[in-house]
Amino acid sequence: MLRYPFERADSLSPMPHLDLLRHDTLPRVLMPSGDPAHLALRHADVVQALSDGRLSRRAMFATPGGPRFTGADLDEPSLVGTDPPDHTRLRRLCAPAFRPDRIAALRTPVQQLTDRLLVQPTDLHADFAVPLVTHTVCDLLGVPHADRDQLLVWAHQKLALTGPPDEARAGHRALREHFTTLTPDAGLLAGLAEAHRAGGLSGRERAAVAVNLFVAGATTTAAVLTNGLLCLLNHPAQYAALTPARVPGAVAEILRYDVAGDMGLPRLALAGLRIGATEVRAGEVVIPAHAYAGRDPAVHRDPDVFDIARRPVPGLAFGYGPHYCVGARLAVLLLETALTGVVARFPRLRLAVPARSLGWRNGTLTGGVGRLPVVY
Repeated sequence: MLRYPFERADSLSPMPHLDLLRHDTLPRVLMPSGDPAHLALRHADVVQALSDGRLSRRAMFATPGGPRFTGADLDEPSLVGTDPPDHTRLRRLCAPAFRPDRIAALRTPVQQLTDRLLVQPTDLHADFAVPLVTHTVCDLLGVPHADRDQLLVWAHQKLALTGPPDEARAGHRALREHFTTLTPDAGLLAGLAEAHRAGGLSGRERAAVAVNLFVAGATTTAAVLTNGLLCLLNHPAQYAALTPARVPGAVAEILRYDVAGDMGLPRLALAGLRIGATEVRAGEVVIPAHAYAGRDPAVHRDPDVFDIARRPVPGLAFGYGPHYCVGARLAVLLLETALTGVVARFPRLRLAVPARSLGWRNGTLTGGVGRLPVVY
């Protein structure tokens, strides 16, 4: 039985086991904990796995003695750890900060930060993607500047899928304790604190949602931006063809072709159901693999070809259904502004080292490369 998530040898390795998309049954895999799961890969199967009410995120934590994704799983009432109606209530408290008009108002400050960070970067991951995303997300949330570097360290510790479970749990607990004691005076976190005082959410929920928003916003979007830039540089003709007018199409193609993490979060079946040709029994786990849905030939023509001029098809990089990413608009704004700034300033950008030497971060929820040295 294959172990999931699948590993890559280096940054030029193709997505492994794409041949599984040819089958209408869900392959069985072993999760990092060693528990078995069904893996939904095809677009239609991933859509069902993300939207079927018989598949529960909450039950993955709340079932005594049940299967676990990793040995470090903790029961937290966050956006990604609850089901409706609790999830709906928590999401409603966060949604105003991500309204279209509020995200549009961030365009100018994001552009200004992009311009400052692109003065003379040597590593587009450490010097550009990470600070651009981290500071934008933290400004929106209301996280003090002095806290941000340490919070990132804990976030990456929490996201580890391999290694001692105690270390991942320690990262999570450090984040939870920090956001429990933080008293923000601005941003989304201040709104959550007010909702807590008014009885709209518990103290545990407030801390869990704060951790969720910080970790998902700061780590995932930075990884997607870095991996997207790498993808463009590994396809020089595509980078040469990139203009500001083509940036939205390039972002959509990056999100389809190779997102930072190739999976969604596992769900536990509360009742029996059928996905594709597979009968899933109550008590079994289904993992939706978002990235593989982007390579489904039933939906995407020539799916293994990277083409920024491709006619976009609505994808699943941000999920689907009740758990669709609340910060999707912000992520797209960051990606589009960043790519526009890079290509305008550095039309002849290229890697400073062979792509294969960059390796690949396996064993984490947000895989990819951890550095992107360039010359221009």
